[in-house]
Amino acid sequence: MIPAHVEQIVASGGAAGGVVVVGASASREKYGNMIVRRLLENGFKVYPINPKEKQIEGVDAFQSPSDVDENVAMVSFVTPPPVTLHVLQGMDPSRFKVVWFQDGSFDEHVIRFAEGRFETVVRDACVLVALSRLGRASAGN
Repeated sequence: MIPAHVEQIVASGGAAGGVVVVGASASREKYGNMIVRRLLENGFKVYPINPKEKQIEGVDAFQSPSDVDENVAMVSFVTPPPVTLHVLQGMDPSRFKVVWFQDGSFDEHVIRFAEGRFETVVRDACVLVALSRLGRASAGN
């Protein structure tokens, strides 16, 4: 279940701040790219995190969430659980209040760590489905 305040972030098109996508990909077949594209198409400011890429979908990529100097409404993870945990350990919970784990990006250890540190933890819900359900989906590719 997605908390109401997180649904408001999605429904608002990111008016509360940008979305960091950890595991963003330059490959258009991967979920890390699909999420970036759909967020951009729906008016969100997106901060792709991928230490191997300079840009993703025309947006400058960052090494880590901490490198983003702008206001961030939420951080979405599309990484394997060990990578997710490593990135979480370097994030300031006073700055990043909402973390959203896409399927495959978490295990019980990641969830326990995140719930003990961050204000809001979302799992078992897909950003793409939430965008569609809240009327924010785009027909574009």
